Amino acid sequence: MIALENINVALVGCGYVSNSHLAAWSRIPYAKIVAVCDNNIKAVDRVAREWKIERRFTSVSEISSLKDITLWDICTPINTHKDLAIRAMKDGFNVLIEKPLTISSQDAKEIVDCQRTTNTKAGVIHNWLFEPPVLKAKDYLRRGRIGEVISAQIDVLHTKDDPMAANKDHWSHQLPGGRFSEMLIHPIYLMREFIGDIEVESVAVSKLGEYEWMKHDELFATFKAQEKLAGTHVSFNAPRNSINISLFGRSGILKLDIITATLNVLPQLGLGRVGKGADSARQAFQLLSSTTKNVLTVLSGKWFDGHEMCIRKFAESLVEDKEPPVTVKEGYEVVKVLESVYGRL
Repeated sequence: MIALENINVALVGCGYVSNSHLAAWSRIPYAKIVAVCDNNIKAVDRVAREWKIERRFTSVSEISSLKDITLWDICTPINTHKDLAIRAMKDGFNVLIEKPLTISSQDAKEIVDCQRTTNTKAGVIHNWLFEPPVLKAKDYLRRGRIGEVISAQIDVLHTKDDPMAANKDHWSHQLPGGRFSEMLIHPIYLMREFIGDIEVESVAVSKLGEYEWMKHDELFATFKAQEKLAGTHVSFNAPRNSINISLFGRSGILKLDIITATLNVLPQLGLGRVGKGADSARQAFQLLSSTTKNVLTVLSGKWFDGHEMCIRKFAESLVEDKEPPVTVKEGYEVVKVLESVYGRL
């Protein structure tokens, strides 16, 4: 591989998630989406018209012959990722693949092997790793703000109106773990980031909602990384969307809210009344400070969500010829854990 000055992107897949990719690429000055492809001609036409993209295709065989393409950005359903990524890499294109990398570890391994053979750049979108409070938490951990992380809890709560869960015809319901197979990847890669190489300890599921096409809509799973523990609760019955992360260290706690993009540092605390009062004031100030900074960042046009930041860092890996922010090897490791979870459902 050699470093690049400009990136020409072929977007493959024009569904819901492609909107985040289109917006992100449009804000990178040295990158441009020059072609779109989807087997749904209406979706292709809509995206091409909205984003003023001249070249539109309904078959990847048509973009394989284009000589000016740097990258395939693959935003298709999970069960198509392996074939598309391998075809692109064998044809000499770099690839960026939406999460999860694949639905099976065998498919993921084939992508990893192909990347090694072709020496192309291949990355995966693990976007929550790049959400502002997560980036800030990683910085705090590097600086030892709460000491060694010994446990993590990640709660991902959706309402019944979740667009994938509520759509009985959505492709996610055909996956081995149903809707969980599509989204459980998020807490898994976060746990790997914060406590290390995890293994599944237990998985419990239940059914509380009314959608007959969902076998389960509540999940609680526990994981272990040597002596460190982690857990995640995923729901599709919540009264509001909520994504919260608690990281327990030896000298403090970090509490992250992905939706409000806030982070609280809770240091060690004595039992005295004065100490508790001061701690309450400290937490309130941190929330106010985080919220104010977020508003100012948004107003300045410098706000990047996790999707955009992940895509920007992948673009940088191309122009600087360095490792992608999330490699397909890491994607493979995460899929192995995911596979172990839905193997217990």
